[in-house]
Parts: sequence; C-alpha cells; structure tokens
Amino acid sequence: MYATEFQTIIDKPYIQIPDYEAFKGKKARIVILNIDDNSKSDIDKDDFIEKLTKNPINFPKDFKFDREEANAR
Repeated sequence: MYATEFQTIIDKPYIQIPDYEAFKGKKARIVILNIDDNSKSDIDKDDFIEKLTKNPINFPKDFKFDREEANAR
C-alpha cells in the first residue's frame, strides 16, 4: 500500500493530488479534515467516558478473551 498526506487550501472544486501517477487507476479513500475548525467536537471526551462507565458492557459468563489469539496475524 502506498499512502500520502498533504495539506492544501481548497479554493477550487478540484484538488491536485501529489504523486498522481502512483494512484492512477487504483482504489483510494479520500478524507477531508478541516484543520482550522476550532469548534468543539460532537462528543465531549469526558462525557463519553462517563457514559461508558455508567453503561458497562456485560459479557456472558462463558466469554473467553485470548490476547494472543486477538493479536495473531
């Protein structure tokens, strides 16, 4: 997999892709993040943690978690 990250100012409806030839004809996922946005996120981190602690996940008694199996590749 080949990945690239770049920053640009969007002033036209089209964005030039650096190293276009490496991506030509390939599937790609495009993510646009507004890095100038200082507004608060929809989920306040403290509120999120509080919700998790008040509503724990109840696993069945016979649930077995094997860290080695989970990390196996």
